[in-house]
Amino acid sequence: MGAIFKQSIYLMNINEIKKLKQKGIRFIGASNEYDSIDITKAEIKNAVIILGNEGQGISGELRVLCDEMIKIPVADNCESINVAAAASIIMWEARQG
Repeated sequence: MGAIFKQSIYLMNINEIKKLKQKGIRFIGASNEYDSIDITKAEIKNAVIILGNEGQGISGELRVLCDEMIKIPVADNCESINVAAAASIIMWEARQG
C-alpha cells in the first residue's frame, strides 16, 4: 500500500519530451492498430511507454516520436482495454525476461 507515493512523477510538455528523444531514448506507443507489434514479441525494456485514452489513442504529435508501436492481444469481440489495465499489463510484461 502506498507504493504510488514512492514513484517519481514528471509532468513534461512536448518540447521536454522531444529533448528526451534527441538524447536517444526509445519511445514505444501502445495501440491496437493493425501495424502494431504483439507485446509478447516486442522489446519494451528501457523505453518510454506512451499510452493514450481508449477513444482517441495517442496524439499524432506523440505518435511520430515512437520508434515502434505495440499492442496487447485481445479476444476478437473486445474493442479496447482500459488504459489503466493496459498500463498494468505493459509494466508486467516489461518486467519479464
